[in-house]
Amino acid sequence: MQKNIYSLLFWLICVSLLTACSSSKNSTRFYSLTALAQQSQNEKPHLKIGVGPVHIPRLLRRPQLVIRKNSTEVSLVEQHQWGGSLREDILSSLSRNLSTLLASNQVEPYPWKNTQKPDYQIRLNIEQFDGNLAETVSLKVRWSILKNHKLLALKHSNIQVKVQGNDYNAYVTAQSQALYQLAQTIVKQL
Repeated sequence: MQKNIYSLLFWLICVSLLTACSSSKNSTRFYSLTALAQQSQNEKPHLKIGVGPVHIPRLLRRPQLVIRKNSTEVSLVEQHQWGGSLREDILSSLSRNLSTLLASNQVEPYPWKNTQKPDYQIRLNIEQFDGNLAETVSLKVRWSILKNHKLLALKHSNIQVKVQGNDYNAYVTAQSQALYQLAQTIVKQL
């Protein structure tokens, strides 16, 4: 009888250990875009910039990272998700990049405060923001610059960034790099 109890305890411990190992292996990892600009390229500290709104395709309005398998098939990766809203991450990252590149602390993501009336507004319509793991990230975006609600520029950017690694962290870093390159392009138009 005592031998059966020890045998049962042994198997319960084994099952518990296997469950613990498998649950930690399948735990979800969360990611966030980051601003990569480190120095000013075109100092305009007096400019008040409003960034947004930004529109993203329905495909990207979900917590999972989206990986493109080919031109028609995508994969939603359950174990690798955005820590927050991708739209808010895009606005925040782009705003911080613009703030650094312009040496201005007057760059506000949409919706900006009523007291912050921007000199320029940058609107974005993202058409694609995905890619292949360990290959390339694509950012296709139509963007416009407005001043006092009048259109000054309407542009289309198609940015390709090589993923420097074969993991999801490298993939998100490449997406951050694509937003940094977009910020550099926008700064040239201001």
